[in-house]
Amino acid sequence: MKKSSDIEIISQAELDNLLRINEFIEQVDENSLVSELKLAILDSGKLELTQWESLRDHIREIEELIPHIDLIIKLKKERPSN
Repeated sequence: MKKSSDIEIISQAELDNLLRINEFIEQVDENSLVSELKLAILDSGKLELTQWESLRDHIREIEELIPHIDLIIKLKKERPSN
């Protein structure tokens, strides 16, 4: 049994962030980001040039994070959490 001093308490902001991240990760339906991107590509007239450029900039930022995400995955596989 854990002592009360061993219990981790997270703030509402941290909880909100975790929920938002999990919701984004778990999206697999037709409303997911990937599905929306596929639909936009199939109907390229949906977005203006500036919107396509902005979208590409956002995707480029995500691409820069991929090596960090890969490292986190590798570390978590090597050391499973309790």
